[in-house]
Amino acid sequence: MINQATAHPPFRLLATAGVGRPVYIAYLKEPNAPAYTDGERIYISLDHDHDRQRKEVIVQCILLASDSLNRSILPGIVGRSHLRNRYLLLEVLRGTRLFTHRLPTRFIDAVDAYSVNVVSESAEHSLSLAKSSLSLPVLPDWFGTIHPVKILRTRAEHGGLAVEKETMAELESQLEKLRRELTEEDDDETKKKDSFWQLFSSPIGKDGMISRLLRDLLDMSSSPDDDADGDQGSAMSTEQVSGRLVKRLTDAANAIRSTSDQAISAAFMQQETGAHSYPEWDNKKQKYKPNWVSVEEVDAFSEEPVLDQDRYRSGDNTRFQRALAGLCFNYERHRGYAFGDDLVIDRLIDLTTTIRAGSSGDDRVYQASLKTRRDLGVQILVDASSSTLEESADGIKVCELQMGAAWQLCQAFSLMGDRVAMHGFHSWGRTLVRLQRLKSFDDRMGGAVDYRIRNMSIAGYTRCGAAIRYAADQLQRFSGMPCQLLLVISDGYPYDDQYEQDYAAEDTKKALEEVREAGVACVCISVGSDVDARQLKSIYGEANYLAIDRIDKLATRLRPVVEAAIATALKNT
Repeated sequence: MINQATAHPPFRLLATAGVGRPVYIAYLKEPNAPAYTDGERIYISLDHDHDRQRKEVIVQCILLASDSLNRSILPGIVGRSHLRNRYLLLEVLRGTRLFTHRLPTRFIDAVDAYSVNVVSESAEHSLSLAKSSLSLPVLPDWFGTIHPVKILRTRAEHGGLAVEKETMAELESQLEKLRRELTEEDDDETKKKDSFWQLFSSPIGKDGMISRLLRDLLDMSSSPDDDADGDQGSAMSTEQVSGRLVKRLTDAANAIRSTSDQAISAAFMQQETGAHSYPEWDNKKQKYKPNWVSVEEVDAFSEEPVLDQDRYRSGDNTRFQRALAGLCFNYERHRGYAFGDDLVIDRLIDLTTTIRAGSSGDDRVYQASLKTRRDLGVQILVDASSSTLEESADGIKVCELQMGAAWQLCQAFSLMGDRVAMHGFHSWGRTLVRLQRLKSFDDRMGGAVDYRIRNMSIAGYTRCGAAIRYAADQLQRFSGMPCQLLLVISDGYPYDDQYEQDYAAEDTKKALEEVREAGVACVCISVGSDVDARQLKSIYGEANYLAIDRIDKLATRLRPVVEAAIATALKNT
C-alpha cells in the first residue's frame, strides 16, 4: 500500500519577489537548525511544516531587502550571539513596518506579538539599540539567525577565488595562532604587528579574496604602516591590534568553525508525485520497519550542473546494439521453414497446386516456435550521490563514467524497441530519498532527456534499498512488459544516515530478494569504482554483478549476465 504525502510547495518565487532579485532556496539537513541566508540563498528548516517554512523565508527576505546585512554592520556582530539576536529582532520589526504593503497579514500579526515601543530608523540605529540596555522580548525560533561569516564569505567569493573548506580551515588556524601571540606578554611589538598584517598578504595581492575576507571579519581597512603620518582615521595602531583585536580574533575563529553545516538544494526538494512509503529490513531484529522510508520522484534539475554531455555521450553505440540485439526471452511462431513443428495449410496448398501444374514450388511449408520475442521493460537506476564526484584512476569523474554507461544502455535498448526508463537517485536520510526522472517509459530519446541528464543533481548519500524497491515498483506498474530488467549503476557500498555497514548491506540484499521474487531481474554495474568488488558481489550476487573500469568493456560482458538474471527471474513468475 502506497501512502501519499503532501508536497512542500516551492519558495523560490516567493523569495525572488520579496527581495527583488533571484534568490535560491536550500533546506537544512540538521534537525531544528535555524534559518539564515548567505546573501545568495535562503536556508530554511526541513523538518517543519509549510507555514513555519514560509515565515522563515519571509524573515530572511526582509533582512535582504531592508539592507540589514550590509558590510558596515556584519563585522560588529561576528561571534556575538546575544547582540546578533537583539539586532535581528529589531531589524525584522523595522523591515515589517517598511514592507507592510507587501507582506501577508498573518505574518504581520505574528511579528506584532514581539513589537517594542522604540522605532528603529535604519540598520545602524538597530545595532545601536541592540547594544543599549533596551528591554527586548526573546527571539522566536522562526526568526532564524544571522551568520555574518557566511555572508562575508560569499561576498569574498564573488570578488576573487572560491573559498574552499581547506582555505577556511587555514584561515581559522592563522587567526587562532595570532590570537595566542597577542595574548602572550612580549615586548617585541614589531613582531606582533608583522604577524597580524602578514595575514593581509596573499599570492594574488592585498586585494585578494583572503585579504578582503579578513578586513571584513575584523573591520580593518589597511596596515598602520600605510599611513605615513600616523593618521588613525582608517587604520589601527599596534597597540589597538594588541588589545582590542584579541577578542575579535577569538570571535572570528569561533564563527568560522560554525560555517560547515550541510544544506540541501531546493531543486532537490521539488516534489511532484507525492511521497511513497516503503519498509526497511532490520537485520538485527530480523523484521521489517513498516513505512520507514519516504521515496519521491522528481524531474532532474540542478542549479550547478556537473555532467559534460560530450563526455557521457562519447563512444560507439552500435556495439551495445549488437550485444543486446540477441536478447530474446519468449517464443513466437515463424512461418516459411523447410522443417518445423506444424504445417502451414495455405503454403501446403500452394505447393501442391504448383507441383501438379508441372513446376517446382517452395517447400518451406512449416512453422516453428523460436525464441525471438523480447517483450522487455528496462529500468536504469543511476547512483547520483556525492561520492560519484570523485575521479577514477583515469582522471574522469565517476558520475560521468556511470552516466556514459547508462546513456549507452538506454540508447541501445530504446533502438531495440524495448520500454526503457532511467532515473538518478540519492538520499538525505530515510525521509528524503529522491529519484530524479531522466527518462520515463513513454519518453523518446531526444532533447528533453538530454536536458534532464545534463541537469541531474549529484549530492547526498546512497540508500539503495528504498531506491531499488521504488524503481522495481514503477517497472512493474508502467513498463507493460512481461520481462522486466532493473539495472543499478552504482559506484560502491550503500550508505546513508543511520544506514551503513551490515544494516545497509542486508536491507539492500533483502530488497533484491523481494524484486527477484516478484519476477524482476536485477543486475548491478560498477564503473570506475575503487570499492572492493567482493563487498558488492556479496550484496548483488556473484552472477548479477559487473565491475568494469571502462565503458567499452560493458558491451561484451553484459549480455550473458542479463540473460542469466532474466532466466532466474522468469522462474519465479
